[in-house]
This record gives sequence, C-alpha cells and structure tokens, in this order.
Amino acid sequence: MGLEANTSSTFISGLAPSNPTSNDNVSDGDNHIRLIKAVLQRTFKGGTGDSATGLTGAVTATHTELNAAATAVDAATNASTANTLVKRDASGNFTATVITSNIVGNLIGDMQGDIYAHNGVTKILDNGTDGTDATLTANVTGNLTGTAQIASAVDAPSVSADKNHRMVFGEDITQTLNATEYLNKDTDNSFHYNPSSNTLTAGNFSGAVALTNVTGLQAALNAKTTQAAVLLAAYPIGSIYTSVNATNPSSLFGGNWEAFGEGRMLLGAGGGYTAGDTDGSATHTLTISEMPAHSHTYTLENTRGAGSLGAGNGDSSFSTPNTSTVGSGAAHNNMPPYIVVYIWKRIAD
Repeated sequence: MGLEANTSSTFISGLAPSNPTSNDNVSDGDNHIRLIKAVLQRTFKGGTGDSATGLTGAVTATHTELNAAATAVDAATNASTANTLVKRDASGNFTATVITSNIVGNLIGDMQGDIYAHNGVTKILDNGTDGTDATLTANVTGNLTGTAQIASAVDAPSVSADKNHRMVFGEDITQTLNATEYLNKDTDNSFHYNPSSNTLTAGNFSGAVALTNVTGLQAALNAKTTQAAVLLAAYPIGSIYTSVNATNPSSLFGGNWEAFGEGRMLLGAGGGYTAGDTDGSATHTLTISEMPAHSHTYTLENTRGAGSLGAGNGDSSFSTPNTSTVGSGAAHNNMPPYIVVYIWKRIAD
C-alpha cells in the first residue's frame, strides 16, 4: 500500500502526489483520508503542543494576497527603506525617516528629526541638526506633570521654559533664542525676563500684585528687614563704630570688623590732613626752638673790699654770673580732655 508515514514530522511537503497507488485496496482510502486530515491539522495548527487549536475560521485572503504578504514579510528590514515593512534588529531598534502616527503614551529614548501636526504641515517639534537646539511649539491644556529634559528650549504661546526648566509665561514665540521674553502681552510689556543677562525687570503695575510660593523670596526679604541687617547697612565697609562695650560688632549685626585706632583720637580729614594718616603723641618734651622768647633779670653790685676784686671808685668791673637752675626737662602731657571708648572698623562683609 502506498501510504506515507503519519508522524509528528510529516507535513504537506511530505505527502506523495502518487498515493494512493492503483494497487491499493479501496478500503485503504480511509487511511489516506485520516493521513491528509492529520497533516493539515499539524501544518496549520498555529502553535506547539497538542493543545494548539490552529485555524478556527475561514481564510478569506486569496493566494495572491497571501503570496504578497509573505513576500513583504520576507523583504522587511530595520533600515529606512521606502514601501517596505519595518522590523527590529537584534537589539530591538529600527530606523525610519518619517513616522506618521498618533502617539498615545510615553516616548522614551533619543529622537532625531522633526514632529509635525496631523495636517503634515505645521511643525510641532523642530529638532534642529542634532537635537541639541530643539524647540517645541504647542498649546498646553490641563496639568503638565513629570520630568522633562529638553536640549535647549521649549516655546509655547502661553508657557515656555529654557533647558534649565525656568518657566516664562506669555512668551512671544516669534522672538529669537535668548531675546527678551515678556510675561504678559500688554501694550507696554511692563514685565519681562531677559535670559541672556538672567534679569527680571518690572515696570509700573496698577492694582495689587501677589507673589506666593516663590522659593527663597520670603527668606531673602526677611533677611533684608531684620534689625541686624538694617544696622549693618548703616555701616558699609570702611565705616567706624564706637562703643563703651568691648563686644565685636560682628556678633551684634554681622560683618567683618577689626579693632581700630588703639590709643589714638579721631581727626576729621581736610585742612592738610589726609584720611588714614597717623601722627602726634600723648606726651612731648619742648625743644629750645619751641620755648617762647623770655629773659631773667637780677641785680649785681661789684664792690671793692677785702678779698674782693671789685673796681675802685669811678672804675668799671664786669662778670658773667648764672641764675639758679629750675625745672626738670620732663615731657609734658599733650592730651586734651578725653573719654576712652572702643573703636572698630568694618573691613569686609
């Protein structure tokens, strides 16, 4: 009997067109029918194992369509090839020049190229030459949550931010990169931010302007309005502070101070005196040139007598006597009335 082996490895290709032979009994036809059923089920069961169900409905594609589909699948590639199915490479990646689709969910990974709106004309993401200067243009409605990492800038008619996520509201997207950006589009553009100089400038406002939840702002304002801050502002670097208290002013209201002018009095600059010069002494010894001009008088009588060399009557007699010595030549006190205080000079912040 001409009957193929009915094993798990027997498929359509294993059927012999010449079977059954003319010598087979008619009763052997049942065996041929069973063989054909088993081979068909084994070939099209669509899975592995005995539990695979295979085809459970009609195959409506024609042989031409099936052949075309098989050819397209066989020609699929991970390269950017026109009119060709896309398949992933061994790493799960593929290359495409343009992808037209509605994306729902998250886009994870690097992207090169631009993104257009559904009309295929309006550009939403201008990815630049290599993605480092990408610009996103979009209307944002609802809550924007999560973490965004943009290579350069995000521009939107109502919300924009640079790559450091510093937000600017109401920006004019027609401006060039790093141009002055306005927070409100009123006629005088009275409130604007300049990213080039990192400055925020406000003009005139009418009505109340409330700022809340600005990180660091309240702390900075509090620091500027404390008593210590006010006192320190009154003594800029180079200022002199006097007190009968020996406490360094740095422990009172901050700043860097040093003791100044120990044993000296303060004198206003001008009139031949330069700020910072020092001179003078607490005591002084007069020199002859400093003494006032003066003379001393005394009476001297030269007489002639025993043991005396005085002149005779009508004759003159001369001598050079000295007055008695007074004074010790000690230095005198050169100080005006004074009160001693502690003097400090601010030298740094």
